[in-house]
Amino acid sequence: MRRPAYCSLVLVGFTLAASQSVSGQINLELRDRGKEFVGWVQPEKMYWRPFVVSGMLPAEFKLLSVDDSLGARTLITRLSAGWKHPKGYHNKNEEIFLLSGDLTIGGKKMTKYSYAYYPAGYAHGPAFSEHGATLLHWWDGEPDFVPSSASKAGTRVDELLEDWNFYEKPWTSPDQFPKFASFLPPPDSRLKLLRQDKVTGQMTWINWPPPSRIRTKGRVWEVHTSFEEAMLLEGDLTYGECLPGGEVVGTYTAGGYFFRPAGILHGGRSAHSSSYSLFIFRSGKSLWTDYFEECDQPRSKGNTQ
Repeated sequence: MRRPAYCSLVLVGFTLAASQSVSGQINLELRDRGKEFVGWVQPEKMYWRPFVVSGMLPAEFKLLSVDDSLGARTLITRLSAGWKHPKGYHNKNEEIFLLSGDLTIGGKKMTKYSYAYYPAGYAHGPAFSEHGATLLHWWDGEPDFVPSSASKAGTRVDELLEDWNFYEKPWTSPDQFPKFASFLPPPDSRLKLLRQDKVTGQMTWINWPPPSRIRTKGRVWEVHTSFEEAMLLEGDLTYGECLPGGEVVGTYTAGGYFFRPAGILHGGRSAHSSSYSLFIFRSGKSLWTDYFEECDQPRSKGNTQ
């Protein structure tokens, strides 16, 4: 499924603010995430589009971000009641996080906040949804489907992950979560590691930060050597990005999404939540964080994938 022409002009709104004042509403074009920050995407402002992949029943999608060169993309996919497709595999890695509804894959039923990871070439299914489903959907390349009862030769079957549900899994203890800074997470933060790739270090996790973020003294901006993308599942968060034009501050509400390439400072002195924030995150490799005092402080960029 190539990126439709109409997706390149989807507009999303966000609040643009200086460090101390809000200046109103502007629009941002949905951009090539391989080159630029894509953020403050609120899916309720986007249209549903036909999701058509050969060999599968049609569905609908909203494109949250896409890498134009790699074909990797993040979607919200909506399945109608009675949707189904046969057993088979994809030629790219696929991740699924169920936002609502039900989806049964190979006899394993997924409900709200269930997660699955299918490595490229792994035959899974058949799949069906009794009442319909809405899911956060990650593809490492252009989506496809190959009907097959057997997995493709050379598939990394050890990376398969099923039967994961947020409400059933405990929080990951700090000593079991991959170290991502020179200090441990704040003691009142909550993290759930869904998966980490054994080769690339790619991570998917859920973060429920404490009400007030604890940072190294005076250093309020953070930066990573990997891309980082996330959807706010519940709550709200006001957050800053250090972009080419300077500091930009916007507010996320439930469903809000961003994709941040490596090397972009983010956070800032305006970062706060008026309630709480429950996020699901992904990164391209094991996450590492460095901290800075100012938005325009020089730093080196890491790899974007």
